[in-house]
Amino acid sequence: MKPPDFEDLARASVKAALGPWGGADVVLDRYEAGVRLATNLQLSVAKVVRVEPLRSIASTLAGITRDVGAAQLSAARWFLDA
Repeated sequence: MKPPDFEDLARASVKAALGPWGGADVVLDRYEAGVRLATNLQLSVAKVVRVEPLRSIASTLAGITRDVGAAQLSAARWFLDA
């Protein structure tokens, strides 16, 4: 039997730390909901604002928020599922 490596130890530590909040799956689902809420808020601002530079900035930030959140969630799920 091989000793646990750093990744196994880190994965177990993260799962233990997230346990009081419902576990890793619950925390990641809540984070995903927060990213979706922030993105929808930014898109709503983009729809309401009539000044074009601000409208484009809000729309661009919504896309960036969505993409960065998706990348972070993907990495976290990959790390915790491995």
